Amino acid sequence: MKGVSCRLLLPSLGLLVALLLSGCAAPKPVIVPPPEAAAPRKSMIVLLPEGDKVSGEVTVTNANGSEVLNQSWQAVEIAGIQDGPGKPVVLQDAAVQDQFGAVLAATPAPPVHYLLYFKVNCAELLPESRLLLPEIARVVQERSPAALSIVGHTDSVGSVKYNYGLGLKRAAAVAELLAREGAAPASVETSSRGKSDLKVKTPDQTPEPRNRRAEVSIR
Repeated sequence: MKGVSCRLLLPSLGLLVALLLSGCAAPKPVIVPPPEAAAPRKSMIVLLPEGDKVSGEVTVTNANGSEVLNQSWQAVEIAGIQDGPGKPVVLQDAAVQDQFGAVLAATPAPPVHYLLYFKVNCAELLPESRLLLPEIARVVQERSPAALSIVGHTDSVGSVKYNYGLGLKRAAAVAELLAREGAAPASVETSSRGKSDLKVKTPDQTPEPRNRRAEVSIR
C-alpha cells in the first residue's frame, strides 16, 4: 500500500514544483510611453461694442505685462501664466462669427434709446418727435417681450413740485401714444425727474427746449 501511495504522490509533487517555479518567475516589464506634454491653455479677452460705439477701455494685465484694448472687437490672447498678453488685434467679422457666433446669438440686444421733445408747459409732443412714434412701436414689437421705460423731464422754469408732476404727465402721454401705435411691451415703467436732471445745464427759471423731453428706453 505504501508503494502505491508513493507513485500517486510523485506526479502531484512534480506539478506543485512546476507551479511554484512558474509563480516565482519575474514578470516581464511593461513599458508605458510618457504622456505628451499638454499644450498650454489659451485665454482670449475681447472688447465688445455697445451698439455701434466702443464700450470703453480695458487693460489686460498679468505678472508678465499688460496691453490696452480701446477698439471694438479688439482682442488679446494669453497662452499661459508664464507669458504676457499678446499684441492686440482687431477681429474681422468672419473671425467674430466663427469664434463667438453662438454666444452673440444668445446675448440680449443692447437697449435702444430715444429722445422725444415737448411744447412749452404741456405734455404735447413736437411734430418731429411725433414722427418717431411708429419706429419706437416697431422696435418694441420686434423685441417682444420688451421692457419699456419712459422718463419725463422739464426745463427749470417753475417749482420743483410742479415740474415733477409735468414730467409724469409727459411720460404717461408718451406711453399712451405708443399704445395707440400698437406697442405692447411686457412691462411699462413711467417716471419723472422734473427739473432735477437737465440735459442742458441752465440757471434756475431758464426756458430751454432741449430740457423739455422724455427719455424712452427699450430693453
